[in-house]
Amino acid sequence: MSKFPGATALAASLGLAVVACLPAFAPPAVAAQPGVAGRYAILRAGDKDTGCMLTLDDRGRGPGGFRAQLAPACRDQGVVIFDPVGWSLERGRLALTARKGHKAHFDQEPDGLWRRDAKEGKALSLRRL
Repeated sequence: MSKFPGATALAASLGLAVVACLPAFAPPAVAAQPGVAGRYAILRAGDKDTGCMLTLDDRGRGPGGFRAQLAPACRDQGVVIFDPVGWSLERGRLALTARKGHKAHFDQEPDGLWRRDAKEGKALSLRRL
């Protein structure tokens, strides 16, 4: 029995097909690239280690896709202010979403390092731990 009596008859009179058991609107699932999730060291210019660690989780949902979490011991003020809370892949580029909603984009190097787009600001990279 329909939740909306007469909806089937109305749809048929308008020449529309009725499909039963359709779920409510849900956004398409975001697919993670295999091997991107994990723990990363955050590096500054010259690949200098900041002492900060970032975890990219492909099981938890976060702003813009999956959940990202900065380790509480991070003392790099720029990274702490950015405070990544989400991540996704956009056309093969890693996009980190800050707590305030803005994004930083990273391109993967042949050696596996993710480097921030130079047009977006100071040098920043992610190296898998």
